[in-house]
Order: sequence, then structure tokens, then C-alpha cells
Amino acid sequence: MTTIDPLPAGARILHVGPHKTGTTALQSSLHQARGELEAQGVRYLSRGRHDASAARWVTRRLVLGSDAAAAERRWERVVAELRSPGPQRRLFSSEFLSDATDDQIDEILDRIGREDLWVVVTLRPLARILSSQYQQGLQSGGRRGYDEWLRSIFDPEHPRPAPRQFWLRHRHDALVTRWAERIGPDRVVVVVLDPTDREFLPRAFEDLLGLTRGTLAAKEALENRSLTAEEAEVIRLFNVQYRRAGLRPESHARVLIDIGNHLKDRVPRGDEVRIVTPDWAVLRANEVAAEMADNIRALGVRVHGDLASLTAVSLTGAEATVVPATVDPDLAASVGIGVAAGLQRARRPAAGDAEGVAPARAPGWLARRIRRR
Repeated sequence: MTTIDPLPAGARILHVGPHKTGTTALQSSLHQARGELEAQGVRYLSRGRHDASAARWVTRRLVLGSDAAAAERRWERVVAELRSPGPQRRLFSSEFLSDATDDQIDEILDRIGREDLWVVVTLRPLARILSSQYQQGLQSGGRRGYDEWLRSIFDPEHPRPAPRQFWLRHRHDALVTRWAERIGPDRVVVVVLDPTDREFLPRAFEDLLGLTRGTLAAKEALENRSLTAEEAEVIRLFNVQYRRAGLRPESHARVLIDIGNHLKDRVPRGDEVRIVTPDWAVLRANEVAAEMADNIRALGVRVHGDLASLTAVSLTGAEATVVPATVDPDLAASVGIGVAAGLQRARRPAAGDAEGVAPARAPGWLARRIRRR
């Protein structure tokens, strides 16, 4: 792997994602290496792994029921850290910054200033992002099946339009352009992930931040596993029935967070199938990715990695994902525990913003009772 010249000492760096481009793993490595970063002249500005609510506040994407005042305080702390003088390189990483509109980017830059500011965008093939972004949408209340969701993404004439945030995040050439037009293409770095090398992304950030080899790449980084098709369908149907029942939307958002956390603790059965993107959507995604890659090349931004790899996703012969008609009792129990934990947390909200706080766990007696049922 070729190295990247480090950004200048004192550089202020925004890593804006977008979503599903290795952000969770990178942020986990940065958080674990916090002390080593400080010793090497780098400050990671999230207090925990990821100050998501700070970026959600400035992009107006707070989870329903979140503490807006606490989120604003977190953003203002990030602003203060970025504006403070000093020789340290300072980094704030949040994929929610990819949700920023033109006006919101202007607002961000007016607050933190443009001098010595760099923006890093991480990219992977659009065709590999689709199923992950669909699953994330389900965990935010989505109710569409995968095929219908895909058709809404790629068909502008579809009767139900694509989720507004999808192309704001994943029209990657437009994302890079929005930032490059405001701070200059020479201050934007695009890192294209290598699917064959799990250490490509942390090593790229080691180079950008002037870190010694192994500072990030050696860490056992947190990664979000994908939902199985069965898990995704259970969440989708839960969302459909929750909406039909007319229950409180803010409680729904909190419950879904806990359902997701409890499903991550579950080990899927060996015969549970994954969500497969059909070939027609892979072809369309590769076409869009080729157009985006050409536009990024023309911008003159600094690129590390192979833009051609963004269009190189192979077809599998898949037509659609078959979802089982029955549900594993262990899966049903995990969802039930997540609901119970979410309701318990909703009744006893923590001081400050709920994001970044460990979800409440259902009491042992309740977990056992749900599993027996």
C-alpha cells in the first residue's frame, strides 16, 4: 500500500463519512488509541467512540425524544475544540455530517472557520452500500420491503420516492463537490476503501494524521454486523404494526435502538440467509458509481485508493432474497427483550441526550420469561 503525505501540523479535520464506509470501525480504533494519539500530537474530539448527537444536532437529524439542549452543548464543545489554537492535529469524525445540506455546511464553516480545515470523505462501492443502508433505514422505522426500496432508489418515477437522505449521503460526487466548493478541492481528501484489505482505512488515517504504523490498525475495532434477512423482516413488520397501532413515534425510535443493540448480541443460526441485492440493482448501482467516479476525478481533489473499484461489484445471479415464513424463537425473544429495554429506558430517561448512553438491559427475570414464552 502506498502511503499518504500527512496533513500539516495544526490541521483541523472533519471526516464526514458517509454512512456505511467503515466509519464505526475507524471511530472505534480512534477511541481506543486516544492516549497514543495525544502522545503523537493528535486529538480525537469525540468524548466517546462517536459524538453522533453533536453532528445530528447541526444537521437537524436528532432522534425523536433526544435532548436537543445536550446535543447542542456537545456540538458547541466540538466547535470550541476545533477553533482552539495549537500545533495538534484535531479530528472530528461523524458520518452524520454527510447529511448536511448546502446551507448547513455554510453554517458549520461559519462556526468553525475555513483556515487550516481539511475534509476527508471515505468511499466504498454503492452496490455494497445498498443492503446496509436499507437495514439502517429499517432500524430508523422503515416499512418497505427491500425490492420496493431499491426500486424507489433507482426509479425517479416510482410512486413512493426514495428516502430523502439516501442520495444526499450517497450521491458521492455531489457530497465531495459540496465541501470542495467551499474550502477548495486541495483541502478535500477522498479515501477509497480496498475490500481485500481490512487495514487499508486505519492505515490511511495513520498516514493522514502522521501516526506511527499500528496506532490504529492494530486495534480490535468495533464493527456492526449485518442483519440477516429474517431479522430484517421481523423489524420491518414490527415497524408496520407499530405504525398501524398509532403508538408514540418518539417511543418507537428509542425502542428500535434497543432492538438493534440486542440483535447485535445474538448469534444468527447457520442457515439464516443474508439480504442479497438483485443483479438489476447491482448493474444500476455500478452505472451510477461509474458516473460519480468520473465526476470526482474531474474535481481535482486528492484521492487515495482506486476510484475504478467503486464500479467493480460482480453480479451473483440473484433475483430476490427469500425471507422464511417462520421466525426462530431466539430471534423473537431478542426482539422482545429489546422492546422491554427500550420501554424501560423511555420511562426513565437519562439526564442528557440518550445517544451514546448504554441501553438499559431487561432484568434477568423478564428476559427469562420472554424466552420461555
